[in-house]
Amino acid sequence: MSRPASLGMIRFGLGLRPEGRGGDGAALMADLDRADPPGAITPFATRLDRAASRAALRRAQREGSMVDTQDKREAINQAEAQDSLSDLRNTVARGVAAPIGFRERLADFWANHFSADSRGGHFRFARAGYIEDALRPHLVGNFATLLRAAVTHPVMQGYLNQNVSVGPFSLVGRRSGRGVNENLARELLELHTLGAGYSQADVTQMARLLTGVTFDLDQGYKFDPRIAEPGLIEIFGKRYGGRPVMEHHVFDALDDLALRPETAAHLAGKLARYFISDSPDPQLVAHMQASYLASGGDLRVLYRAMLEHPAAWGSELRKTRAPMHWMVASLRATGVTLDQIGALSDRETRRDLRAPLQAMGAAWEFVPSPAGYDDSARAWITAQAMAARITWAMGLAERLPQTPDPRDFVTRAMGDMASSQLARAAGGAETRGQGVGIILSSPDFNRC
Repeated sequence: MSRPASLGMIRFGLGLRPEGRGGDGAALMADLDRADPPGAITPFATRLDRAASRAALRRAQREGSMVDTQDKREAINQAEAQDSLSDLRNTVARGVAAPIGFRERLADFWANHFSADSRGGHFRFARAGYIEDALRPHLVGNFATLLRAAVTHPVMQGYLNQNVSVGPFSLVGRRSGRGVNENLARELLELHTLGAGYSQADVTQMARLLTGVTFDLDQGYKFDPRIAEPGLIEIFGKRYGGRPVMEHHVFDALDDLALRPETAAHLAGKLARYFISDSPDPQLVAHMQASYLASGGDLRVLYRAMLEHPAAWGSELRKTRAPMHWMVASLRATGVTLDQIGALSDRETRRDLRAPLQAMGAAWEFVPSPAGYDDSARAWITAQAMAARITWAMGLAERLPQTPDPRDFVTRAMGDMASSQLARAAGGAETRGQGVGIILSSPDFNRC
């Protein structure tokens, strides 16, 4: 059976662009090595510096040594908010500019897998910087390295209250009476690695081992032996730790978790559900799991195993595009340029990007829980979310400098994956703008 030429770009990338086609397995794997553009996202180091400045201003205000702290804090917060809007524009622009978008899709997958935001902590609008700092450098390589980077990042720690976790028998614990917080340990086992096959006792032991993992506003992540629970800690039949507990003891445990069969099954199934189907072929998942374990946790091998399996290339589009992916795919199909995205004012960014994403159910810089977003069809296809997609699609079509003929645009947007029903509906539209809007908001274009 022949494979539709547009399938790879739609299923594994961010959609077609007017200037060309592509997206076979070799092209998708080559996209993994495309360098990220420098300077596109506000560095996490900038967010960390601002958090330290806010903390210093709060101390000064308490001590009465400064009278204009409120104005300075407001200036910092305003800069944070403006940078967040810039990060949103640049994230959309990255997706529009990507030749295929496989690497961008993987960055989004891991950002949801290691779900965290910073609305309630020391940092403001730092999720994009966390993704840039901890996840994107490790999209291709060993999962254990990615796991370390995500688990130890201050945004993840702050989100799950790891920075307040103290070993009861540590130097600080004995003096202060503070104790262990199990949030990070629980999500590490349930969401980030095993998925299943652990007990509450395992969570408690892992939490004890993680106690030295913390951060401060001067240096960010650090391992502090003074709060680490001393002694040997047994997890899944293996002992870690000592007197004193060292950072490498924690990393040894993370490395072991990364190579457990349960972790391989969890990652393989989740990746297949993200790209291919809410109910992926069990043989595909088994092939991905076995390849991952045989490679020692190599993510490139995991991705290749997915792309080389016939079940990954079924011609029926069975996944619903997430709001950001759908928005980017719409901009790619209509030929919106990077200059046009970059020229958006902050007000236009809020109106045309941030507010619509929120209405579609995927607010910028927000995650609903440590489990991230449910990317199944039932999560994205609600009455409110679909109304928001239709409104945005029609608005985009009306603002295009030159609205394409819908009869040509249906092929530009969907290639050989467009249904005959969609082609007829687009051709029967009263205006070009209405026809383009019909295509972008159609079930065909909303799937990948």
